[in-house]
Amino acid sequence: MATPHTPRGLQRHEPPWQMRVLDEYDVVGGAVLLSPGLLITCAHVVNAALGRDGDKEEHPGTEATVRLQSFDDRVWSARVDTQLWSAGPESRDLAVLRLPGAGQPDTTFPVLGECADLPPDQALTTTGYPEGMRSLQASLAYRGPGGPTGFTHQVETPATRPVQITGGFSGCAVRTETGELVGIMQKNHYYAWNDPDRPSGIAFILPVEELVGVRDDGDSVSVQRLADESLCGRRDYDRLHDLLDSVSLEEVPPEDLLRSGELRQLRRHGSSGTTAWRVLTALWDLVPPFGEPPPRVTWVHHVYQELRHQRPLPPTVWSWIRQEASPMGRDWEEALTRDRDRRLLRSRDPDRPAAASRGRAEDGLPDTVVLFELEPVAGGYRLSHSIAHLEEGYRRLPQGTKLVSEPEICDEIGDLMGEATMQRLVTPNEESLRLRVVLPKDLLHLNPGQATPHRDLLEFPPRLCTKYEIVYHVRERALKPDYMGASPALRHLRSERQRSSPLVEDRNVLTAWQLEVSEVANALSDEEYTICVTDSDNGDVRHVYDAALHQGIPTIIRGPKDAVIGLVNELLDRDPDSRVRIAELPRYLRDRARDNSDSRNIALIQDDFGDPLLEAPGDPGGEGRNGS
Repeated sequence: MATPHTPRGLQRHEPPWQMRVLDEYDVVGGAVLLSPGLLITCAHVVNAALGRDGDKEEHPGTEATVRLQSFDDRVWSARVDTQLWSAGPESRDLAVLRLPGAGQPDTTFPVLGECADLPPDQALTTTGYPEGMRSLQASLAYRGPGGPTGFTHQVETPATRPVQITGGFSGCAVRTETGELVGIMQKNHYYAWNDPDRPSGIAFILPVEELVGVRDDGDSVSVQRLADESLCGRRDYDRLHDLLDSVSLEEVPPEDLLRSGELRQLRRHGSSGTTAWRVLTALWDLVPPFGEPPPRVTWVHHVYQELRHQRPLPPTVWSWIRQEASPMGRDWEEALTRDRDRRLLRSRDPDRPAAASRGRAEDGLPDTVVLFELEPVAGGYRLSHSIAHLEEGYRRLPQGTKLVSEPEICDEIGDLMGEATMQRLVTPNEESLRLRVVLPKDLLHLNPGQATPHRDLLEFPPRLCTKYEIVYHVRERALKPDYMGASPALRHLRSERQRSSPLVEDRNVLTAWQLEVSEVANALSDEEYTICVTDSDNGDVRHVYDAALHQGIPTIIRGPKDAVIGLVNELLDRDPDSRVRIAELPRYLRDRARDNSDSRNIALIQDDFGDPLLEAPGDPGGEGRNGS
């Protein structure tokens, strides 16, 4: 399944599902697209867009519409729904907008969180539209319940990053560092003394758990329910929700049935670890391969079969399955059963592809690879990046390219990973993720793992090397197997030897600092060596790189001498039965770096012969199963 690309025209730190609310001349605030055709914003923003007093309590009327602008500058007309309207000084200050018709903005939707789950001082962010600016990001710190009403929660702009919250932020999304929506910006606080026109740095948000109100029929309803109904329809919601929302994923583990792309969709929707209903909403719009039932039908049918002998089930569920599967023909029930049996059998097959079980540890294959490539060009380096997910193989999906100078490289990679997380293109806490950085040989001293993804959001953001598995590659060797006169056959031989002897052991590790630099090349000619460890403090480290590349050594570990000595001793002192696999070194270094600051300066350079993701840098169609 393809990963959604970052939309063209989107501003940095701006969520693609946030739209601008317009009055006759300008932007007056934001609105959040929660699901197809359904948006939420503040009632005072709607009033401003319609030229009314912001505190006017009466609904503007069933025919009232406001104009919205998406990131690509298209303008949309949205109806002001009568449901959940709440306006005035003591109200929730909440409005629901509806986009009519088949044409809808082409975007994903936010994952909803709750402020109740946030610790004090949790870093948050919002993007708004101050007067005269296309967009502006503001960092926030969560302070807890409080504010002008019993519904609001309080946030504060940190003193070190004081972007003031102004009117253009009203109705805009408030998000965590991983992109979950926890509320919408509602009000700011002004000093009552000295300078009454200057914001104080305190602001108030309406949290997700307070996005509730009353339907036209008088029933209380949440925005989450309205979002689900806009996705699947009110009738299907009434038929399925109560049962599926009562079924925990411990009862029906989705990993037993879903394929890797479907599980990735589930993670991207923040649905892991909740209920069978949240799984259904994540799968609802997925298009099946030709001849297969829709994943939403497959999932409901599976849940039904798992539960039907355990508890009474409402007949509406089976009638829904029959209705949705009937386009498959008269044998729809047999087709669903065959599909379910194939999926369950595949999940229990010990030889199935690694991605189906979130990466086989013995292969060291991650679910997702983010590949960064640096190419020397006039004026700096061309930095391109792509994302590859493991299905039956890896398929690279290009994300973007830009020109950077050497001092900008690490920060730019950190920013791109921060953006990928905020846009939920990757979910670092829920999948195995590896960063692979193709460096020209003259940049092998760089350590992008030291970069931070959220330095503008967090006071002490984590380093990339503590969040992701990171592998570096030598661009020249990836492009030219005979680089520096190296024999491709020798590199092939050593890569095969590394795969056949996959453990880190004394016999396959050469520690370069124990030899004179003139002796390293001769020592590396021993075909048993597949790992060269060198200290970056050594003034001759480039000669060590040259010798290792010439001899076809597939794995190089480099870092400050004390750091790599500690690592090598730790690896080689392990009992024979607990040796670390070479393919697991990226994961091992990541886990070690979380508690050991010296490890954050260690880099793993690994170029297996025939690595399909590196055979043709820049080619988006590279595919294959193996990876370093």
